[in-house]
Amino acid sequence: MVERAYVASVRAARHAELRARFKGVIESVVVDEGERVRAGQVLFTIAASARAQEAASARAAQLGAEAELRAAEQELENTKLLVEKQIVSEAELRRGLAKVDLQKARVEEAKAAVGRTKVELGRAQIRAPFDGVVDLIRHKTGAMIEDDALLTTVSDPREVVAYFAISEREYLEYARESERQTPVVQLALADGTMFPHEGAIDAVGGEIDTATGTLVYRARFPNPQGTLKHGSSGKVVLKTKVRGAVLVPQRSTFETQGNIYAYVVDTGNIARIRKLDVKHAHGDAFVIGGGLAPGERFVLEGIQQLKDGAAVEPLAPTTPAKLSAKG
Repeated sequence: MVERAYVASVRAARHAELRARFKGVIESVVVDEGERVRAGQVLFTIAASARAQEAASARAAQLGAEAELRAAEQELENTKLLVEKQIVSEAELRRGLAKVDLQKARVEEAKAAVGRTKVELGRAQIRAPFDGVVDLIRHKTGAMIEDDALLTTVSDPREVVAYFAISEREYLEYARESERQTPVVQLALADGTMFPHEGAIDAVGGEIDTATGTLVYRARFPNPQGTLKHGSSGKVVLKTKVRGAVLVPQRSTFETQGNIYAYVVDTGNIARIRKLDVKHAHGDAFVIGGGLAPGERFVLEGIQQLKDGAAVEPLAPTTPAKLSAKG
């Protein structure tokens, strides 16, 4: 197994900011910080009394308009009878029909006003969007707040996501490997311990950041005990199997102009400089993708005193002179 760790930003899978929807006075705060709440539970009321009065007034206006409509309809029926008996003219009938149409329009207008006041009353009650935990409450009862003022946040701690960035080269490696294996995804916490639940990569960014040459990944972790909090930090650790890998201790290599080299020992015990294709670091060793084949010898210690073409004397077979591994 080869491990690679990436600095990660942990977020609750569901996290919402609760904000005021209009300017007004907070009439009640019916929740406490750190309290668990249920979806739809009222947390704050803002100027709700005035909104309730407006709603009652609009409802009364609707009832009045409906009563006037019924009166107009009854008057129209009476006019029809009088027209049939030729007591009043057709003009009276037309006026009666127009009056009924006018009252119907007033009823619809009153209904719309009732709907608007219901919406406003609903906006006066700030409810939990989902089951979760309330964070810091920014304003208390009696405070005058502006439109869009942040009241608090609610997080669902049962599941978290961790965002981390990998290089374009590593992305291509993972993309090729994904058809053969799924990496083991773990999370190292800020204190160095490992989170007990494994995660899974469930989303990959759509474009590479040209400034950093990285691509954002998202890993999802179950969090049944609520150990992880929104805003936690840590490192996502990806473990993958590497078949036929050659491991070279980093102390056996040197770097020049961004390239990694080692001294390879040929059959005549002559040390030759060779450029290595380093895939990535694994502990205190490099995983080599090319430049050194399994079974080839290289200088393990003392490379600082060597030059290309220098003769070396291999140690006895009981002393390891190279490090290679398959996993």
